[in-house]
Order: sequence, then structure tokens, then C-alpha cells
Amino acid sequence: MNQEPISIIDVKRDAKKLIKGRLGTAIKINIIAIIVTVVTLSMMTFTVYAMIKDTSLMSNTDVSSTTTSLDLNPSEVIVSVLQDAAGLTFMWSVSWTIIDWFNKPEKNPRFIQTFQIFNNGKFPQSLLLAVVQSMLTFLWTMLFTIPGLIKHYSYAQTYFSYKLDLDAGKQANALTDYITRSRKIMNGRKWELFLLDLSFIGWHLLGILTAGLAYIYVIPYLNATKVAYSRRLFKLNNEANEEQ
Repeated sequence: MNQEPISIIDVKRDAKKLIKGRLGTAIKINIIAIIVTVVTLSMMTFTVYAMIKDTSLMSNTDVSSTTTSLDLNPSEVIVSVLQDAAGLTFMWSVSWTIIDWFNKPEKNPRFIQTFQIFNNGKFPQSLLLAVVQSMLTFLWTMLFTIPGLIKHYSYAQTYFSYKLDLDAGKQANALTDYITRSRKIMNGRKWELFLLDLSFIGWHLLGILTAGLAYIYVIPYLNATKVAYSRRLFKLNNEANEEQ
């Protein structure tokens, strides 16, 4: 079955239309994501600097005296998966707020809505779903980077599928059903979403060059664009199902 392509230009236009004239609101509901991005960028910069410095020091020492261990510490794996799941859970909540904003663009969301995942009574289930997704992505990444990247895009619509059921007051038979739905709906779409991410490289470079300052605009724009893509994707999928 041929799939109707989703235009990068169109989803970016949807995002710009949503936040046009309301950048303050967009920043408000993305403020924590902006802070996390800037902090992460700073940590990565210091890490790269430290690695370069260590490499310089190692060049002046006996290389044969150094050892490298590829063994994975189970506790470190668990901590890594839980950290990823925690970040994923919060990002879902922010994205859900943007979804609500798209559904009712005339009503500006409040900052407190970005924590809706914690007060909708579904936090334990949401966190568990995020843990499962993070663990699956981690396991695929262990098979090399490419499989992990592919699964990252396969599972990219879990948050949207879950949100639809929450809003409709429904619950899947198993939480993993949302991951399965995402995998199915992203079949043949992973490259498309990858190109969408790739189109933001210039914006990320601007964020780096401005020491994170540009992310005040980039993060709200990026997150709104991702939601706009999901909206179009699920709309096309629903239309295709109705035709069958």
C-alpha cells in the first residue's frame, strides 16, 4: 500500500502557526525542556573537553598500561534506563500539552498543564510504559547503534497513541500495545521522521553557537513540529483504515 508522504514544510508551517504571536506561551510550557537541553549541552561540552584532555595526557603515557573494559555493570544499565524513562515521561507530558493546544488553539495552555501526566491518575502506568520503551530501545542499541536508532523511530509515536486513549477514556489490553501501535504506524515512515529531525540540524548548530540561548525558540518550535507530524500521521492512518 502506497503511503501519502507527510511534508516537512507543512508540519513546520503547522507548528509556526500555532506559536505565532504566542511565543511566550510556547516558551512557558517548554521551559523545563529548554533548561534540560541547555544543561545537557553544557555537560556534553565539558565531557568532550575532558576526553580531549585525557587523550592528550594518554599520549604521554605508556599505552600498554591502560586497559579498556566493555563489561556492562547491571546497576549502571538500570540507572541509565530509569533516567531515560524519567526524561521520556516528562517529554510525553509536555507533548501532551502541545497536543491539547493544537486541539484548542484558541486557548493558551498553562504551565501547570505540562505536569498533567502526574495528576491524571495514570503516572505509574505512564512511567512503566516509558521504562519498557527505554529498555527495548537500549536492548536494540546493544546490537549496534543503527538498530537502536531504527527502533527509536519505530517507537516514536507511543506517546501519541497513549494520549488518544487517555483522552477517550480507553485503555489498551496491555501497555505494550501502544509500542506495537507505534511500530506499525511508523512502518515505512522512519526515514521520513529521520529527515524531519535532520532538518533541524541548522537550528541545533545555532543553539550551540549561542551557548544555548537560541534554544529558547528552537525547543518550542521543534516540539510543536513533532506533534504536528504525529497529528498528520494519525489522521492519514485513520483515513486509510476507514477506506479498508
